[in-house]
Amino acid sequence: MKKRSIILKIIFTLLSCSILVLALYFYSNTLEQKLNTETKTTLEEVSAQSTMLVQKELKGELDLLARLSDHIGSNQTFHIPTIIEQLSDILSHYSFKRMGIISADGVTYTTDHVQMNLSDRSYFQDGLNGKSCISDRLTDRSDFDHIIVFSTPIYIKNNIEGVLFATYSVDKLKQILSVSTFNGNGYSYIVQKNGDAVVDSNHKTSFQNLNNIYTALVISNKSNQSTVEQLKNDLAKKQSGYVRFVNDVPKYMYYTPLDIEDWYLLNIVPTNIIDSTIDLVMNLTYSLCVLLTLIFLFLIWYIIRIEKQKNKELTRILYVDEVTGGFSYTRFCIEAKKILVQTDQPAAFVTLDIDKFKLINDLYGYEEGNRTLCYMNDALERFLHNNELCARRVADRFVLLLFFQEREEITSRLEAFNEVIQNILLGNNEHYVLKLTMGIYVIQDYFDDIQMIQNCAVIAHSTIKNKHDQLYAFYDEVYREKMHQNKQLENQMEHAYIHHNFVAYYQPKYNTANTDLVGAEALIRWKKEDGSLISPGIFIPLAEDTGFICKLDKYIFKMVCYQQKKWIDQGIDPVPISVNVSRQLLYNPEFVAEYKQIIEELKLPIKYVQLEITESAVFDDMDAFLSIIENMHQLGFIVLMDDFGTGYSSLTMLKSIPIDILKLDKSFVNDYNDPRGEIIITSVIQLAQSLKIRITAEGVETKEQFEFLKALECDDIQGYYFAKPMPNYEFEKLL
Repeated sequence: MKKRSIILKIIFTLLSCSILVLALYFYSNTLEQKLNTETKTTLEEVSAQSTMLVQKELKGELDLLARLSDHIGSNQTFHIPTIIEQLSDILSHYSFKRMGIISADGVTYTTDHVQMNLSDRSYFQDGLNGKSCISDRLTDRSDFDHIIVFSTPIYIKNNIEGVLFATYSVDKLKQILSVSTFNGNGYSYIVQKNGDAVVDSNHKTSFQNLNNIYTALVISNKSNQSTVEQLKNDLAKKQSGYVRFVNDVPKYMYYTPLDIEDWYLLNIVPTNIIDSTIDLVMNLTYSLCVLLTLIFLFLIWYIIRIEKQKNKELTRILYVDEVTGGFSYTRFCIEAKKILVQTDQPAAFVTLDIDKFKLINDLYGYEEGNRTLCYMNDALERFLHNNELCARRVADRFVLLLFFQEREEITSRLEAFNEVIQNILLGNNEHYVLKLTMGIYVIQDYFDDIQMIQNCAVIAHSTIKNKHDQLYAFYDEVYREKMHQNKQLENQMEHAYIHHNFVAYYQPKYNTANTDLVGAEALIRWKKEDGSLISPGIFIPLAEDTGFICKLDKYIFKMVCYQQKKWIDQGIDPVPISVNVSRQLLYNPEFVAEYKQIIEELKLPIKYVQLEITESAVFDDMDAFLSIIENMHQLGFIVLMDDFGTGYSSLTMLKSIPIDILKLDKSFVNDYNDPRGEIIITSVIQLAQSLKIRITAEGVETKEQFEFLKALECDDIQGYYFAKPMPNYEFEKLL
């Protein structure tokens, strides 16, 4: 029994030890696997944060450049020295090293006036082809610094006149990526798909002066060859992942695409920083659990602390104006919305700025300019009453929220403030007169969007810029002025109609499969006595509001019919031309018979004139509308639906309205490279063609759009890729 008891105890002890060993083994193995997973997760999180920082910085700068290009293009003039001066003012507020313009003929103009030839740069060629881009790492031809370049085309009247560019030092990106990770042991690179470095690292354990990551890995250690192959394969597939490699010591590398050009972010940390923790877990299991708990708690506290500091700094940046120290415009909007919904007292929104403020910066320097802005902000804050607000919006532009009992109270207060602010003593003891202009909007609905309220004040403000005899303007006065201008334009339209100043321009339509000319759309243009054109965007809305559009519709229809007949008589074989029918004209069903009579009098085959209606022209009485369409068909007209996709019930219309040709709106075409947009375009084309409706795509401007539509077997295309709207003599050459 005793011997048996000893044997049982030994067996139990061995069994217990075995269970304990197995438990410890499985525990350690599971924990090791978990920590390996956590390692990858940590690398992913660090990479995600770095990726977000880089994308925010680079895409933000490229967006800024695009807005500047739009602003330059909106002026409809292209005086490069003036633009360079404006860019010089802008440059001081951003992180660019220099900004400049490369004209279409290759001449370079820069804000630092450095003479260089950049016409051979690939981003210049991309810009001339209408593409905005971020360059690869380049060498600055001025000081041989490593740089990247943001570029975007400049459109003047729909023509590319040059390329706007901004030089950005690679050292700036190094600073962004130099945020300490893994207690200072981690560091980052940005490389291209082919391994070429965009941004290297100054970390003491990194590849110094990195040119190509693949080459550096192979040179560093021959055992890295398999790592290089995996890295190349994953980067070619735009995949994220991580590998181990050796550079003096073993290291982890986590890589992820940046969605910027073909760039990738590489985050690197020595393996011993992570594996040492795993080894410690294997040896000290339970003790290490306590330690990890403490470390985890510390990390949580540290992260919370860092986040609080970041939030505090972000709040300061968001809510405090960096120049005046007063409210930022964001803070102003938030506070104004709170105040307005809590009061029923009459309120006014005021925008104001200092005329020729740039002279202060030019004559006395930016420091004096900033001091003037601080002086203005302080004076405005003293000027305010209870619950009133002021803030600097941008540059020298300020906004105010004021309350009043009588409207005259606003003007008297603003006039008094103008007297107080008149003289400022600058740094050289010179008195400088501050000339203000103001736009005032008396708020009608306190629940309106602040941006809309501001826009009204800005519209009023813009009417008195450079008018030295006027201090302020109210929005309602601006509205009356606008009505006066509209009346003048309406009178001019009548005069232009009588004297045949309205002409037809023709935008060709091409067969997608063989690029044959298959038709055109007639578009109205207003040609002034001096030969210049008034934009349809100016007179068409007014013509629609006044009903004058019906006259213009019939006028263009007759003009197209006479032109088609003339071409036939000259022996020219014409193509069908579609003419727009406005919503107002559709309300008069008799117009179809009038059109038919015009065609019959000219003995013009009806197939050469088609009628276009817009999706938005469909009115509530669907039966009456369908009766008009049926009447068009009975008389022999081909009916097109223009701007399809801009309304809310487009697919229902396909079922209900018997149209012959469907014209896809430009917004569809613009989404060709978006997966969801591609599915929608494909579905609409297939649905329409299954209903025996021919498809014409509008707004086709690029070869990529054309090839995409051709692959979908879209019937016809119309857009700048083949031809812009043109006068009759140019279209005659096409025929």
